[in-house]
Amino acid sequence: MSTTQPAPQVQHRQFQATEFRVTFPGLVRSEWIKFWSVRSVVVTMAVSFVAIVGIGVLTSLATRAAFSSAEGAQAMAAQGFDGVAASLTGAQMGTLIVAAVGVIVIAGEFSTGMIRTSVVTAPRRLGIIAAKAVVLAVNVAVVTAVAVLLAFLLGQAVLNTQDLGASLGDDGVVRALLGNVAMLVGVSLAGLGVGALIRNAAGGICTVVAAIFVVPLLLMPIPESWGGDHIREFWFSNTVTNATMVTQSDSYLSAGAGFGMFVVWVAVLLGLGTLALRSRDV
Repeated sequence: MSTTQPAPQVQHRQFQATEFRVTFPGLVRSEWIKFWSVRSVVVTMAVSFVAIVGIGVLTSLATRAAFSSAEGAQAMAAQGFDGVAASLTGAQMGTLIVAAVGVIVIAGEFSTGMIRTSVVTAPRRLGIIAAKAVVLAVNVAVVTAVAVLLAFLLGQAVLNTQDLGASLGDDGVVRALLGNVAMLVGVSLAGLGVGALIRNAAGGICTVVAAIFVVPLLLMPIPESWGGDHIREFWFSNTVTNATMVTQSDSYLSAGAGFGMFVVWVAVLLGLGTLALRSRDV
């Protein structure tokens, strides 16, 4: 004798799609992971730290050696000796390196095709470059702030052996330190804008190098009658000269005005990069 088993009851549920919203904090987390996952970025950031500290210490050692003789001391004094500037010489080389980081952060995605995935995730594209700018600025600010402070402390320790050093409490020292960090952050953001415009790492880096080191040299022969002095004052890499030094120079904009003009330059370059990212195909 057999028994009939009742058929199991199947419950039917209506399918509900799960919505995932792309938020700006989510984009920042994504960019943070990508930033520290790219080996070239990590290596370049490490090189910038070593360059800022190492060149600053070496310059301080050379300055101390120059002051060990009477002739050298007179020559340095005639040039307007600035012990803080000597220990922060490495920051000038650091501008080139962090600008390269800014270019690589976005140009690298164009070369690998990763930018297409980013654009699919955030179709409006503005959030992409904004998140990259935040991550880049924070990382460069932290790394270079530590490097600039360490370069200053070690450099002044070297110069103090000849009673040439300065302390954090001296007039203009903190401003010069902060000015160097702000310059490095701004240059990296400018590199990000140039990278978004050119979309090629090598081309972007060459453009930044020319803007920082080559163009100022080409502007020097322009006579004052042609407005050469004003052109030199307002050029991108010259605007922050007094903001990064304790000893002020009449040949450049004042610290406040120069920093304001520098911010305008960075904003324009970032704006052009953002416009190119939003309007051009990837």
